[in-house]
Amino acid sequence: MVAINEKPTQVQAVSFDEFCHAVAQRLNIDVNKLRPDAYWVDDVGISSVDIVKIVMLIRQKFHVKISTTQAGRIKTVENAYQLLESGLNNK
Repeated sequence: MVAINEKPTQVQAVSFDEFCHAVAQRLNIDVNKLRPDAYWVDDVGISSVDIVKIVMLIRQKFHVKISTTQAGRIKTVENAYQLLESGLNNK
């Protein structure tokens, strides 16, 4: 039996598509802009404030801790997804 407020201990993989759909929904942007090699600011057209929202999404939705240093390295869609994968694999 699992307590209602207890987080599950099983780590589930998140596909790139799932990640992109969650980001697109959170930022209200076209998911088709989210290619692995796309730069957030130049190609996707979001601001640095929106990158903070992506970090918060990863922390809240996927329960992955990202340091400020790691967050500062997010330049492309792939960078953000790799941080998510890395965080899930280290749980």
